[in-house]
Amino acid sequence: MGLALGLLANRIGAELRGDPDCLITSVASLEQAGEGALSFLANARYRKYLATTRASAIILQAEYAGEAPGAVLVVANPYAAFARAATLIRPPASPGQGVHPTTVIGEDCRIDASAWIGPNCVLADGVDIGAGVQLAAGCVVGEDSVLGAGTVLYPNVVIRHAVRIGARVMIHPGAVIGSDGFGHAQEDGRWLKVPQLGGVSIGNDVEIGANTTIDRGALDDTVIEDGVRCGF
Repeated sequence: MGLALGLLANRIGAELRGDPDCLITSVASLEQAGEGALSFLANARYRKYLATTRASAIILQAEYAGEAPGAVLVVANPYAAFARAATLIRPPASPGQGVHPTTVIGEDCRIDASAWIGPNCVLADGVDIGAGVQLAAGCVVGEDSVLGAGTVLYPNVVIRHAVRIGARVMIHPGAVIGSDGFGHAQEDGRWLKVPQLGGVSIGNDVEIGANTTIDRGALDDTVIEDGVRCGF
């Protein structure tokens, strides 16, 4: 399996200087790349590897094109172009659909038919799962929480109650969303727990790193805006 360089250049909007029939089968760094590999130069500190790389093609800016030993894909933003190219060369697995028989589902849940709920997941009452949502093994979603279309939860993510998650959100393994914040009041030398009555509201196209915790608000929601990256 592979992708012809000419087709790849067209798909990512790059100017190709080289053989359009060259077959690209993998991605790698400039130092480690071999035949069939696509690499990139986005930081000038790695320019020293450019002349000796064995990559079959390199994504780079026009000013460095003459230093490359083979084919190049010329773009204005090499790192972004590489991200698109890598997705084309190594596409993600096709999403599943349905509900695994080990899943526990509460009352009044709404699960879109195109979603996938994996092994040993738990959905509390009133959960709303949108189109194309993917829950990997061991995820827990609390009462009245909402997961927007295309959102992906990797293994063992915990979503507490009253959490609103937008579309195309990616949450990596072990993250906890909507746990209590640090709310305590002191009285007569003792601590009183202050109820955390807010929720968490996460926008669209957010990515949250592994084992990240986002606490709920004491009164108002904790808000994560569109496009934010957390915990990396």
